[in-house]
Amino acid sequence: MSDGAATSAVLLCVPEAEPLVHAWRSTGDPSAAVGIPAHVTLLAPFLPAARIDAGVLAELEWFFAGVDAFRLRFSELGCFEADGVLYLEPDGAGLDELAQALARRWPETPPYRGRHEHPHAHLTVVHTDDGALLASAQTAVQRGLPLSAWAEHAALWVCDDDGRWSEHARFAFGPQEHG
Repeated sequence: MSDGAATSAVLLCVPEAEPLVHAWRSTGDPSAAVGIPAHVTLLAPFLPAARIDAGVLAELEWFFAGVDAFRLRFSELGCFEADGVLYLEPDGAGLDELAQALARRWPETPPYRGRHEHPHAHLTVVHTDDGALLASAQTAVQRGLPLSAWAEHAALWVCDDDGRWSEHARFAFGPQEHG
């Protein structure tokens, strides 16, 4: 997730996905090896860790308080074949819209350093050059879909100087709207 130490990311962790993807991520997703759980990236890289202060944390808290808690559903797998990424595809465009709103607020931190013209919110299962691993993961994970999860907060994760990631702060979403 990072090619340099002391950076950060805003993630939507999805613990409900761990039983389905943990074994595959531990084998084929480098972010799992550095401490990052199953997640949807909302903005990465975010700010350098040294720039995260009380003001940034307060603004993130305010931003996410304006997001109603919601139910996530992953019913399909997707693949960025050129990059060797197999991922869970979230239903609907809500996560893309949330990530885009966050990126608009912090334009100095373009998602994926601006390498993708239209970044797409997803939950990575494997990120590998090993075609056999990719195919095996696809077959196994497909059997576990659909997957539902409850999104109640986002989190700021920080990478230390040794390349390990840890949760730095959580930001609660607002209450789910009933309609």
